[in-house]
Amino acid sequence: MVRTIIPSLVVAVVLLGAGCSSTGEEAGGSLNAAESARSGSFETAEETSGEPDWTGEQLNPFDLRSGQCFSEWSWFDEQFDRRINITAAVDCAQPHKKEVFHEAEFPAPSGAPFPGETLMTEWSTDLCYSVFADFVGLEYERSVYGIGFITPTRDTFEHPVGRHRRVACVLHHIDDEDLIGSARQTAV
Repeated sequence: MVRTIIPSLVVAVVLLGAGCSSTGEEAGGSLNAAESARSGSFETAEETSGEPDWTGEQLNPFDLRSGQCFSEWSWFDEQFDRRINITAAVDCAQPHKKEVFHEAEFPAPSGAPFPGETLMTEWSTDLCYSVFADFVGLEYERSVYGIGFITPTRDTFEHPVGRHRRVACVLHHIDDEDLIGSARQTAV
């Protein structure tokens, strides 16, 4: 079985701010970042009709760090007529949906313009794929895990103060099963 990393955009609104995250899922085809970027799909967090019974410590997705496990929830708040998206850090020993397995700074000098979604996606795909086997202990193509990433947006990349450049590599179960424990060196 050959799988492709397909990026998609998830808007995450948290009480202290807003952020965007790109995540990937399994699909048939070859592993080709440019092809993946062209065929990307949009994905939402776990969808519910009312506020879900979510757990964990709510945070901005840009604050997630390597080794952290987390879950995301999404629902429509009819009272305020808006979509609510929550990202919450969860102890890896507890059921969770995703784990940050690597992070790196996008190589751009201070003041550089946003490189564009295509280049950011290609760079993030190559980065996350290249470090996956070292973390999990098994090649991506043979693993039960899919790869995604959280990337800076144009606004966060070009912000005069923040200048967010960090890309976080994220894994999840390809069948959307809950994860319990870290995926580090599980060889599955």
